[in-house]
Amino acid sequence: MKNLSKNLLGLAIVVAFTSTSFAADKPFTAKNLNDESVLALSWVQNSAEFTALSYQAFNFAKLRWDMDKQDGKKAIVVDVDETIIDNSPYNGGLIGKDYGYSGDTWKAWSEDKSATALPGAVAFLNHVVETGGDVFYVTNRKSMPEKNMDLKPSTMENLKALGFPQIDDKHMMLRTSTSEKQERRDSITAMGYKIVLLMGDNLGDFDVAFEGSTMASRAKAVEDHKAIFGDKFIVLPNPTYGAWEAAVYGGGEWYKKSAQEKSELRKSTLRKFEFEK
Repeated sequence: MKNLSKNLLGLAIVVAFTSTSFAADKPFTAKNLNDESVLALSWVQNSAEFTALSYQAFNFAKLRWDMDKQDGKKAIVVDVDETIIDNSPYNGGLIGKDYGYSGDTWKAWSEDKSATALPGAVAFLNHVVETGGDVFYVTNRKSMPEKNMDLKPSTMENLKALGFPQIDDKHMMLRTSTSEKQERRDSITAMGYKIVLLMGDNLGDFDVAFEGSTMASRAKAVEDHKAIFGDKFIVLPNPTYGAWEAAVYGGGEWYKKSAQEKSELRKSTLRKFEFEK
């Protein structure tokens, strides 16, 4: 009996050691990287603070819009994803999966048409139209039928169902080539509109000056334009993804980095207090 107990104990130690060694050697994958987003996603979906910030942004946008007394054609330019609608369930769906964002999964989510409106967005944009303005939706959702990636019909259906105004071919400006939005913004002013406000969750939603790909260049651009935030530019919070993340990875061909490299860069760029051991 004693020998059996010793043998079982020895077997347990071997199994525990083997399991520990296997876990240590297990590669860091997209699943691990996705899991690092849980807290950010939980904040977006569950915190009252996120809801408050959304209301704050659109309340302030209304004040700014109502202050503008100039004559002529006036417009608001808004991004769509994470600016007026919430796509966090898409990112939530990646938790536990061993893959990240892809065109196919994004298309499936977009065509499901289940994104919800951010708090305050519908009321504000309808107010703009009711007070004589136009709303232009400048989004990098793709309208590329030649590449089997035309998200315009499903996006328009989703927005219409939520009660957003002016969902038509004139006001919906999806991506047809480059992701840079300056050409589309210029086309709005070329139609004779004064753009009173731009709203987005990503700095590229506002001006070509913010197209830098490094943390330093983006920070400098913000500093150079600091007087415009809260005046012509209003930013919505998005801690889950965006150009800011690409900058953390060093810009350039950041998407070619492995999941482990991305995770290490996320941690290495944090400012840290050194605790005593």
